[in-house]
Amino acid sequence: MLLKRYWLMISIMLIFSFTFGSIYDIIKEDNQIVGKFFHTLTDIENAEIDPNYMVGYFLDLNEIDPELCYLALGAVRNFSLIQDFSRELGYHLKNLGIDFVVFGNLMVLEEDADDHLMYIGNSPYLISEIIYRMIRGLETSGITPVIIITSKDDRNATQSLLQKSGSFYTYSDQIKNVDLFFDGNNLYLQKNNLFSLPWNYGKGTLEETIQEIFNNSIVLTGWREEGENLLYRKINTTDLKSVTYFSKSVEESARKVFSGELQPTGNKNW
Repeated sequence: MLLKRYWLMISIMLIFSFTFGSIYDIIKEDNQIVGKFFHTLTDIENAEIDPNYMVGYFLDLNEIDPELCYLALGAVRNFSLIQDFSRELGYHLKNLGIDFVVFGNLMVLEEDADDHLMYIGNSPYLISEIIYRMIRGLETSGITPVIIITSKDDRNATQSLLQKSGSFYTYSDQIKNVDLFFDGNNLYLQKNNLFSLPWNYGKGTLEETIQEIFNNSIVLTGWREEGENLLYRKINTTDLKSVTYFSKSVEESARKVFSGELQPTGNKNW
């Protein structure tokens, strides 16, 4: 009987965690609940939200496209394409009722990083340019951009972004002196001044723009040839000739880049 009760309690806890574990209250300094903060798009689509609430989303690029990642964005040579992508992403999210998006990575990619795909690259100035273009694109669509800040951020990347943008909203679950602080249970508006943008602009071409990201992020590295070496969503840090690509949809193009039939379309960002 005790065993049955134990498993019943575990089942209830799992259901509760699954249902509410990625939805958080947004709280102002006066402890007033003013919105909801979501970590998954599925929860947003299924939620009944007070029309007076602001809605925030912690961006997971894999929810937008399972192959999309920050490393692919950093490999794209055409920064205007990054801005177009962010505009279309924002347009899509705005149509879901989202007001602001928390995103970004200001850390420099190191060779021994646990997950290379979550980093934009190893250049502070590349990082700042990609984040800046994403800020501009999201703002154009009517989404308020909020940048993730951590204790491991690169100082040069941060300063370069500030020079480009002038200022930006900040989010952290580590550093309290930010605009939005997340303690694991609630999201706190530290300064009560997060403004929502009233417009909604985009062309509705998110899928096509993501494909352009993949088309323009095929990277050739190394020179020593030892058979075909195509790396899907992996990086090459050796002198072995390799081609990195980020979507199976461009695998044939990646093969042609390796053979010399096509020129690489992306820049090495690691």
